[in-house]
Amino acid sequence: MQAYRRLFVLALACAAAVPLPAMAAAADGVALLRGWLRETRSGSADFTQQVVDAKGAPGAVSRGHFDFARPGRFRWSYSAPYRQDIVSDGSTIWTYDHDLDQVTLTRASRALAGTPAALLAGADIDAVFKLAPLPAADGLQWVQATPRDNDSSFAWVRIGLRDGAQGPELVRMQLRDAFRRTSDITFTAQQRNPALPAATFRFAIPAGAAVLDQR
Repeated sequence: MQAYRRLFVLALACAAAVPLPAMAAAADGVALLRGWLRETRSGSADFTQQVVDAKGAPGAVSRGHFDFARPGRFRWSYSAPYRQDIVSDGSTIWTYDHDLDQVTLTRASRALAGTPAALLAGADIDAVFKLAPLPAADGLQWVQATPRDNDSSFAWVRIGLRDGAQGPELVRMQLRDAFRRTSDITFTAQQRNPALPAATFRFAIPAGAAVLDQR
């Protein structure tokens, strides 16, 4: 479950990424996604996340808070049902499991490579993914991103957005992995382009914690 959490976090990580080029306005999810990437430099939100297995059985609901800022910085903190922090300063990713008192260090470029993070990583998005608008549902416009690489670890990512008063808003993301598990995440209490202090994206290893340096 912790590894699956990490995969989904990386799918969001590169929201702190390179802006995409402008395109003509349209009412579908593809246009809203491009607009959100182009106009959002930083953000904060609370989230809930649930994984449903291949048989449709739902798992426990996770909750927490997410901050990000371009380029490549984020803090993804789970508060329930157990605590975990995943923090990146753009170069290193620290993953701290509170119950294990263990910190894993990973090079950001290595951790993000080959994950759904590439969906939000910049100008090569159309070279890596096939983007297609989906029918509107739950008051949102949806876009599906399917990897062009047949060896990808996931089948698709679906992103639900709405056209808010201040521009496109990312509200939900769903990820289907190669084992047909689906993770569904909903964002609430969003702040768009807040001024986040640099300390938000720093991590001090707790005294006595076990450290696994995989850089």
